[in-house]
Amino acid sequence: MTALAACAGLALADDTARVDEAACVAFGTEKAELDKSNIAEDIERGAEWGKANLSPERLRQISRHIFLDEMLTFRCPNVLAAAAVRQMEEQARLKAIAALERERLWLERLAKVTLPERKPETKVAKAGLVSAEGVPPLPVRKSR
Repeated sequence: MTALAACAGLALADDTARVDEAACVAFGTEKAELDKSNIAEDIERGAEWGKANLSPERLRQISRHIFLDEMLTFRCPNVLAAAAVRQMEEQARLKAIAALERERLWLERLAKVTLPERKPETKVAKAGLVSAEGVPPLPVRKSR
C-alpha cells in the first residue's frame, strides 16, 4: 500500500512540474498543425457525435489536441502568455495600419473637394444690415 502511495505521490509531483520552454514550443507547433485540419469543428460537435462518426485515428488526433491544449494552458503559461502578447501586438499593429489608411483616404478626398469662393463684401453687407436694423423681430404667433 505504501509503494502505491509513493508512486502516486511521484506521479502527482511530476504532473505539477512545469515543462521546459523548448517542449512548450514543440507543443505549440504540433497543436498549430492539428488546428490546420479543422479539428475544432469536430470537437465542437461533441463526444457522442465523434464516437459515432469519426475514425479511430481522428479520435486519437482529437485526444492529442486536447492534451496539447492542456499542456500549453497549465504547464507552459509563459509561452502561452508570450503568444497572447504577440497576438495583441499584431492586432494593435493592424489597427494602426488601418487608421493610417483611413487618414490617407480622408486626406485624398479632402484634396479633391473644391471650396466655394467667398465674397468678403457679402459678409460685411449682411453684418451691416443686422446691426443697422437691430435685433430681428420674433415671428408672430398664431392664435388658437
